[in-house]
Amino acid sequence: MYSESNDLAALERFFEKLALLPKPEPLTPNLFSVAGPGQNENRLSDLMAFFMGGYPGAPHWLAKAVLHALVRKERFDHDHLQQVDWEAVTTEREAGSWNVESESIKRLDLLVSGNNFVLGIEHKVWASATNNPFYAYDDLLKSYEVNIYKCVLCPDDSKEGVQAPATNAGWPTLSYSEVLVSAYELYGKDVAPSDQTKWQIFYQELLQHLTSIAHPTEEKTMTKVELNFSLKHFNDLYEASQRLEQFEQELMAEGKSHIAAALQIATSDIHTKKKPEIWSEETRVWRFFPSAWSNTGASQICLVYYPSSESEGDESIGFEVRAYLESQVSSDPWLKKIERAFLKVTPVTKHPDCTWYREGHGNDTWPETAGRWLALSAWPREYTKTGAMKALGDLAKWVDEHAFETETNIADS
Repeated sequence: MYSESNDLAALERFFEKLALLPKPEPLTPNLFSVAGPGQNENRLSDLMAFFMGGYPGAPHWLAKAVLHALVRKERFDHDHLQQVDWEAVTTEREAGSWNVESESIKRLDLLVSGNNFVLGIEHKVWASATNNPFYAYDDLLKSYEVNIYKCVLCPDDSKEGVQAPATNAGWPTLSYSEVLVSAYELYGKDVAPSDQTKWQIFYQELLQHLTSIAHPTEEKTMTKVELNFSLKHFNDLYEASQRLEQFEQELMAEGKSHIAAALQIATSDIHTKKKPEIWSEETRVWRFFPSAWSNTGASQICLVYYPSSESEGDESIGFEVRAYLESQVSSDPWLKKIERAFLKVTPVTKHPDCTWYREGHGNDTWPETAGRWLALSAWPREYTKTGAMKALGDLAKWVDEHAFETETNIADS
């Protein structure tokens, strides 16, 4: 026999188990992912060129990894690899030559040259290769009169817009993962023993950064423990998500009722969206638009909510109430008068005569959208859901009286 209380008790036991899950360790940030080239093709090519011997004194580690990866694919001769003088290897960025057919200079992303070879690399992160002049790149490589090799370097998940044009032009593709396999195999032999300790650290960061780009669809968002827990308790998770949706709809309905009662209008005269707006990972907001306010644009009253351990009741949710007033002109005196009145009437500490209060540190009001909007922010005096609803209705009434009722409008006072 179905019992709502039994369902809720089971859900509460699930939450108790959920609370026992160990918190995941924060991910170690990667320098090049956070503050470096990211996935910018040109900047990433610059960084690759450096580790391909692109500057005097720079290491050749990445160039060696690329050549070894091409040997694995039978796209570079093994005997030629054994004869490479690595100290003579250099890499040029944007190597160009005049193309007679187009009467312009065509540039190749990376050109690696050594004592017995030249390797042309066209680097594609997410851009298409459809319009790349591979014929011009071939002419450039032929001018070197040594053993010629070529490839299109790209992430593993590169699209058909890279694969097809490269294949049609006779340029093999080389994935990041294929290069990374060689790079890590060579690391202990070439990188670890090196006395270039500074470059070792940056090279390792580059390899990790390329790994994150190589398989973006495979990046993990859960630990194995979390994944197994979710698989085991999927039904509970689904029910919890349904309860959350019901709860948010309840907040919307109750908010409408309090605003309607305060303004003495029907709830049908207050418009909202079907779902709350998400401001951040944890913060959500219901926006309420009384139809009587629509003559000034999108003026509204808002209920902001988020997880909080500071509730004064047996709750784990926090609330803020806001109002947004819109004018058709910037720095409207009407908005300035409302702002002054709000700051005057709103106490900076909890007061029994007012259901809301403000911080008092200059963060209670602010302009938005080139001064055409005014935001008013306040906290419920009683920091609970009940207190938030009272504050929401009372703030809506205050805004209505001071901004939209002509007989009490402060512009006339």
